[in-house]
Amino acid sequence: MDDERARAPSKDRTTEAERLAILEVLTDVLAPPLAAGPRAGQILQRICTGLVAASPAIGFAYYVVLDEHAHELRPEFSAGVGAPDTRITRGQAALLWVIARERRARLYRADDPLMPTWLQSGQDASDVVLFPFGAPSAQGIGVVGAREPGFFARVGLELFSAFTSLGDLALTLRALALRDPLTGLPNRALFLDRLIHACAHARRLERLLGVALLDLDGFKLVNDRDGHAAGDAFLQRVGRVIQSSLRPGDTLARIGGDEFALLFADISCLSDLEVLCERLLKVLREAGLAPSAAPGLAITGSLGVTVFPLDDSDADTLMRHADLALYAAKAGGRDQYRVHSVEFEEAAHRGLEIREMVRVALGENRMILYYQPIVRIDGPVVGAEALLRLCREERGLLAPQAFAGVLDCGALACALGRHVLETAAAHAERWMVSGLRTPEGLPLRVSINVSAAYLLDPSFLGDIRATLARHPGLAVSALEIEITESAPLRDLGNVHQTLRACLALGLRVALDDFGTGSASLTYLQKLPAHTLKIDQSFVRGMAHDAKDYAIVSAVAHAGHLLGLEIVAEGVETDRHLEILRGLGGLCVQGYAIARPMPADHLPRWCRMYERRRGAHS
Repeated sequence: MDDERARAPSKDRTTEAERLAILEVLTDVLAPPLAAGPRAGQILQRICTGLVAASPAIGFAYYVVLDEHAHELRPEFSAGVGAPDTRITRGQAALLWVIARERRARLYRADDPLMPTWLQSGQDASDVVLFPFGAPSAQGIGVVGAREPGFFARVGLELFSAFTSLGDLALTLRALALRDPLTGLPNRALFLDRLIHACAHARRLERLLGVALLDLDGFKLVNDRDGHAAGDAFLQRVGRVIQSSLRPGDTLARIGGDEFALLFADISCLSDLEVLCERLLKVLREAGLAPSAAPGLAITGSLGVTVFPLDDSDADTLMRHADLALYAAKAGGRDQYRVHSVEFEEAAHRGLEIREMVRVALGENRMILYYQPIVRIDGPVVGAEALLRLCREERGLLAPQAFAGVLDCGALACALGRHVLETAAAHAERWMVSGLRTPEGLPLRVSINVSAAYLLDPSFLGDIRATLARHPGLAVSALEIEITESAPLRDLGNVHQTLRACLALGLRVALDDFGTGSASLTYLQKLPAHTLKIDQSFVRGMAHDAKDYAIVSAVAHAGHLLGLEIVAEGVETDRHLEILRGLGGLCVQGYAIARPMPADHLPRWCRMYERRRGAHS
């Protein structure tokens, strides 16, 4: 009897010491790292390691973070024996979701017939407790195994429930690290993690996986017109709309700005993927009206897709291929999808080679300007358009068609734009100083094509002012900047302001390639301009196509009513001239007048042209 009394206090002291050791794990985890801003993994791993070290009776501890998109769950943070090999299938994970919903710990004994098989496999434990943590948006289960039967009853099961709050904190930190704070969607890091697991699942089940990047067309207009708060609200709305249109098991992530990424899981054939892409773009069209007081601002989407394992690449390469397809969708007119192909890859490599060729040529001053005269039909010379050429020392000149793809590419586009602006201004000033003028005594007008990237660059107006200051002998009205439809489509508001500033400086403005886009009539109404240039595709076809003639005639008539000068491009034959004469008061440009020529040849050509014209008048 005395021995039993002696053993009881000893056992009580052991139990109390174990409790204190377990509580010290809480203290250790909560102390120094929190001030330094701990990461979720650090907290959870320190809990696991601390629990196993706190008592020899604890055989293992690990955490399983629940993910409804995962096809298999595994412990992410663990200590002790057995846990790293644990695999929980989607079906087996149903128990974990039940425990998470109940928010109540569950204890299993080794001899319990209801104990899940994955808890028994390879784990030497008499008792196992599962305790939930986290919030509905991010949940997990902690698993602790004890070698000693009745261990949890002895030290108190509620003691382990105290680790729930730490788990809640860890998952909050994890959500901040893996979720987009604006939309709550997965961010790039979480998307890539899911992509890796989805690829393994698709390969195992011999199914297709669609990997897509989505970019909102024209979203910048929402921020500019309605403000960033409205832009943020719109992104949140787009996220909800897309999410509601996806199937269970698909993933939507926001990976930056107005760019989203998607995983289309368990695709049986390519036609099914095409249906999903079409449906997504339709949903965006129907829900894309921006929250603006100004009507008519609709946002659509461009979608680039690649298909695993037809595209048998790693996660980073799949993302790059989807991005190439997205670029092709935007280049093709937007509001559409493109599926990656080898041709996209080849085009990307060609683009890099051409960009490098142009960059080197620009640095070596081999990007030169030719000029094509513009004349009034049966009248005098009024100006010339500056046309860029790449001079190859051994193979002659390369026309813009060969490197057009890089003329609107970021920093290179701006560098080319500055070069063209400076070179054309220097030539125009030289012609003025030498006395080259139109018969009316006006300076010869020089038209300069300005890319969308350069026009929208913050340095553009400063470059204009600096160029004019460097060439005081140049009449400002002799310079005319030509813009194409791509620039206003990107940002109509900023383009309008920039063009107004150009007019205030005294420059002329021309709308180039007019008639090729659906927004052309809007541009006539919204953008300040002196000149409309009818696209050469309509001019060349009008001799044998009634529709082309109707377009040329309509544009000419509308331009005249608005008091604009009309230039018909691509005038190549006498037949073209004959038809255009009937429309009255046009200017013309093309091979029927003159081919592009070096700057030094233009003055002599102008004098010869005026002599010929005088002889025939």
